[in-house]
Amino acid sequence: MEISPELQAISNASESELALICAAAAERGAGFCRSLGRSEQSEWVAASLGLVWAAAAGDSVQDECAEALDELELESQDGEDDSSQPEFYVAQSMALVGNALAVSMRPSAVKAEMAINTVRSLLSMLDFKVGGEKPVVVRYGDPSPPVGPLVQMEIDAEREIIDVLAREATVSGQGAPRASVVNRIQASSTGFSERLAPSIEEVAALSNWEL
Repeated sequence: MEISPELQAISNASESELALICAAAAERGAGFCRSLGRSEQSEWVAASLGLVWAAAAGDSVQDECAEALDELELESQDGEDDSSQPEFYVAQSMALVGNALAVSMRPSAVKAEMAINTVRSLLSMLDFKVGGEKPVVVRYGDPSPPVGPLVQMEIDAEREIIDVLAREATVSGQGAPRASVVNRIQASSTGFSERLAPSIEEVAALSNWEL
């Protein structure tokens, strides 16, 4: 099976780049918790993302990251495993942030790849719902159908980060990305999350979720 360029880039990323990639993925996925989660869940996400970005910028916040990770509720909740319920998306969103906290302490290409795949999977569910839930049958040997608009937006965001990091590596060598680069990626990822909110709200309305 062919590996996409975005995931191939992750396998070649440095430890500091892996932390940044996971921070960005968590920020993009945080929109689900902000739109669908309870206030205390959104507060944990906001505080934890602050730590994740601080770690990506080179600050020494490992103890704080460990404490935030301990606070993440791992107990199963109603609807958490049911993709037809908002709790599923909130749990996945918080797990992305928890993953970013873990990677900021112990970088892992496997965890970074998992984060990217999780965001793509969540957005493909939104695309499917907004698109009228029409299944696509692909015969053996036929090309895969094009991805939905939200998944394409995610892939474009991944490519943007990879391009930025590649240019940064050329400029600064193999050191950690500069603060200006971290700030740029953070701003871009936050903007992505904000652009995602209307689609989440549309799916909530189509699904008759009480928010």
